[in-house]
Amino acid sequence: MITINDNEVSQICEMCGNESHIKLTDEELWAFKDYLMGGLLIQECLPTLNKCEREFLKSGYCAECQELLFNNGYTRRLY
Repeated sequence: MITINDNEVSQICEMCGNESHIKLTDEELWAFKDYLMGGLLIQECLPTLNKCEREFLKSGYCAECQELLFNNGYTRRLY
């Protein structure tokens, strides 16, 4: 379940159950809301985010579980 508080998006990872967060700029938050409404790909809406950050917003997987699944090495703004 996605929780948005101010400019912080939080989700609980389906794999490990840990909660992760990312802070978005105002522009990124509006773009994310547009993505949630449908129509565009997440990489089109949020090109400023890396693959890990976009996957977190899309699926809720935390950086550690993404590393296990995809071996992507990106963790920039997730905490």
